[in-house]
Amino acid sequence: MNTHGMRGLLEGPFLFMRHGESTTNARDLVAGLMDAPLSERGAEQSAAAARVLRDEPLASVVVTGLYRTHQTALPILDQTGLTPFVEPGLNERDWGDLEGRPLTERPSTFYDPPGGETWEVFADRIWRTAQALRVRVPTLLIAHSGTFRALLYRMGFGKVRPPVDNALPVRFVPVAPTTADAPAWTVLHLDGSPVPIKPPKSA
Repeated sequence: MNTHGMRGLLEGPFLFMRHGESTTNARDLVAGLMDAPLSERGAEQSAAAARVLRDEPLASVVVTGLYRTHQTALPILDQTGLTPFVEPGLNERDWGDLEGRPLTERPSTFYDPPGGETWEVFADRIWRTAQALRVRVPTLLIAHSGTFRALLYRMGFGKVRPPVDNALPVRFVPVAPTTADAPAWTVLHLDGSPVPIKPPKSA
């Protein structure tokens, strides 16, 4: 990646998009690090996302080490002429023994699976990688639902499960916290409306 005009990912606004529907998504399976390709619907979603992003002046596109993010990026790369930067440190969570199993067998999003990453280890990996990542801006990060939730967690939103639709771009924007413990970020749809992020229920 050309280093001219670069900054840290978390030093300003950035676009985030979950990959298009994968074959494991379509079958309601736990994907994790399984390198499942996009479904036919996922490919259509990715093409639609490229059209939505047509007016965004992207200077870089970051993908993870998993093929479904690369496939999702293709229509955008064709449109912009950009070459993706691959960052495996932002890969989806390793779900260990649960990978390939029905989602109904997973007790919760924050469950620590046998043979996989604990939630805290995963969230730390995502946050360390994001802190170290330098990008040309404006940038689009194409990653995973787990990546999205881990970023929110480390940004101070807690263990939240907001909607993370396939191939729907959103914008992370730093803000001045309203209270000492409030997150210093907000997440917006491209039309400027807020992504609904409900605070976790108190114990």
